[in-house]
Amino acid sequence: MKLQISTRIDDNRVRLDFRNSPGKPHYTPSYEIDKSKADEFIKEYNKQEKKLQNITTYSIGIAGLIGFLATFKKHSFKHSFIGTLAGLIAGFGIGAGISAHKKNELMDKYDVKEYSK
Repeated sequence: MKLQISTRIDDNRVRLDFRNSPGKPHYTPSYEIDKSKADEFIKEYNKQEKKLQNITTYSIGIAGLIGFLATFKKHSFKHSFIGTLAGLIAGFGIGAGISAHKKNELMDKYDVKEYSK
């Protein structure tokens, strides 16, 4: 989901919303930011989003493979399945944690706050 400038809140602040798309969740928060920083923040956020998706994908794959290899010596489908599943879940958690941390770091850098009416 890409972030874009939506409406002006006041003379100095604008509202940021995610573009409408079929994959957009029902509730997506809006954000507010200083008008002078909005374009630079959106450019950085959208550029970072693709990198973070790749990090999450790679961490899921690598952790799933590690989980499979860790249980490979058991020679049991059940152990291999459980190890792989645990690795996939751990990889998703790691990727999601890194993504959340990086996004929060960027939002703090540009003083972006969740918009509330």
